Amino acid sequence: MIGHRPGSLHHRPAAPRRGTLAALLLAGVCSVQAQGVRIPGEMPMPGDVPLPAVPDPALPPGVPAVPNIGPLVGPAGAAPVVPGAAAGPAPVARTLYLEGDITARLTATDRGRLDAPSGKDLILGVSPRLYARSRGAQLNVNAMVGLDSIKYFEHTNDDYTQPVAAIDAQAILVDNLLFLDGGLSVDRRASSPYSTQTADVSTEEQVDTRIARLSPRLERRLPSGWNTLLRSDNIWTHRSGDSVGGLTGAPAREYSQDTQFRLDRTPEPFGMGLEGSHETLEYDSRNVMQIDGVRLTAGYAYSPQLTVWGIGGVERSDFQNRTENDSDYGFRVRWAPLERSVLTAEVRRRFFGTGFNAQWDHTHRNFGFTLAGAREPYTSPEAVQLGGNIGQQFDDLFRQRGYDQAQRDALVRAALIAYGLPATLAEPVSFHVSRPQLNTTGSAMFTALGRRSVFIASVYYRKLTDLRRPDDPVLATLPGNTRQAGGQLSANFRLTPLSALDASYRIDDTQGLGADASRSSRDQIYSIGTTHSLSPHTRVDLSLQHHKLETVDVLRPSSASSNSAGIGINYRF
Repeated sequence: MIGHRPGSLHHRPAAPRRGTLAALLLAGVCSVQAQGVRIPGEMPMPGDVPLPAVPDPALPPGVPAVPNIGPLVGPAGAAPVVPGAAAGPAPVARTLYLEGDITARLTATDRGRLDAPSGKDLILGVSPRLYARSRGAQLNVNAMVGLDSIKYFEHTNDDYTQPVAAIDAQAILVDNLLFLDGGLSVDRRASSPYSTQTADVSTEEQVDTRIARLSPRLERRLPSGWNTLLRSDNIWTHRSGDSVGGLTGAPAREYSQDTQFRLDRTPEPFGMGLEGSHETLEYDSRNVMQIDGVRLTAGYAYSPQLTVWGIGGVERSDFQNRTENDSDYGFRVRWAPLERSVLTAEVRRRFFGTGFNAQWDHTHRNFGFTLAGAREPYTSPEAVQLGGNIGQQFDDLFRQRGYDQAQRDALVRAALIAYGLPATLAEPVSFHVSRPQLNTTGSAMFTALGRRSVFIASVYYRKLTDLRRPDDPVLATLPGNTRQAGGQLSANFRLTPLSALDASYRIDDTQGLGADASRSSRDQIYSIGTTHSLSPHTRVDLSLQHHKLETVDVLRPSSASSNSAGIGINYRF
């Protein structure tokens, strides 16, 4: 059993597996057809004519205003945007943005490595990054490439230089029909929740992780109300490191696939549909789990705000050298009590018992929150997201203020830079075991964006246990079962147009279950700092941090803490 804390995801492409070949072949054929009828650059770009900049009250003084590159569309009275729906000609031409930055940080600490008895050290970290963003009517691409280099002057830890890279792309191959999403990433990740969870840990405690994601999608929504969806999400993961492989190490190669099919009619007020699913998980080319299902659905719209669906079908599950067919039934609901508030939930009785998946999103002009929870088989470990996406939350807030997509992209980027925030919050350590697991999760995130301040609160809960059917005999829980909980609080304040103050607290608590009950870890980090802009492109920051780690591993309790002070400089170009 092994875990890792996600950072930037990195993947190595692999050959498509069984369930994706048909979708990829269809994507290639339709792409050729589309190229024969579309004239590149046929649409003019409104941004060719300079328009006044649009200031936003959420951004602190000194942050450049966002160019008005498109008309403002207010949320009130605006037509809902339906993914894949037919639309008029989009006045968007290809745009390409290139930018980069380099960050250097010098940290003095009284303990260079928490799991070492002692040792003061001076640590130098250098991280150059190059970003590329391309947006057009048919293709959007976001890419990042860089290096992380760490030098320990007193040798309390191992120096290292690690490349990092990430790319994410969304393509419309055929309007209102065929879409293709994908991504690649490369990163280092901590290998165990029962040891130091900071980025600057030694090589033997790290796993080099490369991840590739490919998601072809066939989607069609017709004015008659009939909708069709065929989507295949495929994730390939490759890991290397001292803690990979063997009886207890993480699998070196992992493949997961989630293919969904749906044909239904929107309830007006009655609707019906047919849906199917195919999920697989493989570790080192060995099939760990396969789940196939087919279901009939019937829906009724009580009002424009509330729609309820009934679900009934069969499910075939294959794991632990045992294949069985079971009934699959439940209900699905979508409730939008307010214009900016949507609750979706699904509850089904499945082969392992009761499963559910629910999410509530609410957004105001100045704040937003997301509540989510699920209980389902752990078929896509790399797809689980619990920490929280700050960039998406900011995007939702700016959408409520009436900005179009291009304006929101610029506003989100400017806000993250101005407040010194990451695009995503830290995730809990993800476990990798060679047995099927049942994943129960809950998460919440709240963001408030004011004139001179940002407040973020995020919590998560995850429980991983061996996947069993209700009639399976009760056996001793095997190693690898865990309960994880944690969260983060952060507050950022603009003191002057050029200076800011920030404070944060993060806790990650892991408790082993069953045979792992003797293992636990609690990782806490307190930090406070200040940032000052020397120029529009240069920023310097000072920070103080207290890090405390308490672990119990193989009946050997230990506790360690460190205090550190750092100075960093960031230059954007």
